[in-house]
Amino acid sequence: MYIGSVLGSGILVTPAIAAGIAGPASLVAWILLSILSYPIGYTFGALAASYPEAGGLSAFVKRGFGWTAGTVAGWLFVFSFFVGAPIVAIIASSYMIISLSLSPNLLYPIAFFFMCFTIMINVTGIRIGSRVESVILGTVVALLFLAVGLTLPHVQQVNFAPFAPKGWVAVGVVAVIVFWSFQGYENVPHMAEEFKNPGRDFQLSIAVSAVITSLLYVLTSFATIGTAIYVNQSLYAPVALMYSRSLGLSSVVITLFLAITTCFGTMNAYSIGVSRLVYALARDRSMPSALSSLNKRAAPARALLLLFTGSAISLCLDALIGAKIDQLFLVSGAGFTALYILGSGAAVKLLKLQGLKRIFPYVSLIVSIVVFIFVGEYALFPFAIAVLSILWTKSRARA
Repeated sequence: MYIGSVLGSGILVTPAIAAGIAGPASLVAWILLSILSYPIGYTFGALAASYPEAGGLSAFVKRGFGWTAGTVAGWLFVFSFFVGAPIVAIIASSYMIISLSLSPNLLYPIAFFFMCFTIMINVTGIRIGSRVESVILGTVVALLFLAVGLTLPHVQQVNFAPFAPKGWVAVGVVAVIVFWSFQGYENVPHMAEEFKNPGRDFQLSIAVSAVITSLLYVLTSFATIGTAIYVNQSLYAPVALMYSRSLGLSSVVITLFLAITTCFGTMNAYSIGVSRLVYALARDRSMPSALSSLNKRAAPARALLLLFTGSAISLCLDALIGAKIDQLFLVSGAGFTALYILGSGAAVKLLKLQGLKRIFPYVSLIVSIVVFIFVGEYALFPFAIAVLSILWTKSRARA
């Protein structure tokens, strides 16, 4: 579950987007955040093991800093999902268009139907069996390693010069997108109540996922830069280009499988997690109480409808203004980075770890703050959501 959440749709596009922003120097951001992903993941896993609640990060922040702060964290998560879900759908749509040679005009219609199906399927209570999910995830990981392996012989040293054509500040901006790619550790805790042994299961999952995802991200970034397949691309799909260059037309089925399964897995995992967060927030009066109901299949149908509505509105706005996907990454990244600051702060206050692991919450907090410095004007997004959530808490307090 951790690998499925962390190794999400970002692997399909972010190496190319990061390289487009900072050039070969973007590889530095991937390496540094890969190293730091374990202490960050361990911090949130330790919180989930200590406090296995459906509220996840919001519940941790409430324990650490009170109801208002926890409500802010919850709203940040939900609204960041509103921005992030369309990104995943657009990535899936981009790969379908490239693989099937469809018209680029179909980008948003395909994205809408993909998002609709993926989010609303949870209303039926359908769950993919853990064994089936494991087989699919294992196949995806193997195919991604295969894509990199087929591409590495085509890497040319000349593509790494100049190394930092846009300066080192651009690497800081890229860090926001890279940080977004490693997110997922904050999502699984929402399902902590469903684990039989959270303490054992979370820590093992974190260690395995940190190694696999870090290795894949760094290698994919290296191959993307070394072959310059990110240059002059209107639709970022580096993995599709890796396969098409190596296997030709026979790569269509593979890239479609990767795009659909990876994007579906990411959005499905977040739909499950965030819908339970909305349910927990409503149950705790941090959102309208009407959202705390379950349907006959024990699914938070109203919460899922809220997620779909908010994401659909966001996708329509993206289409109207012609938002670029790198901008959407920065908006969503600003929201999630702010959320990580709150969660890491709660971890510093709540966790009593032993040995070297005592510094992990502090590492997570420092990294989150440093990355947030580079979000620039996109910091207005989490600030606006924080204001809205505080106004809500004030109105509830008066009521």
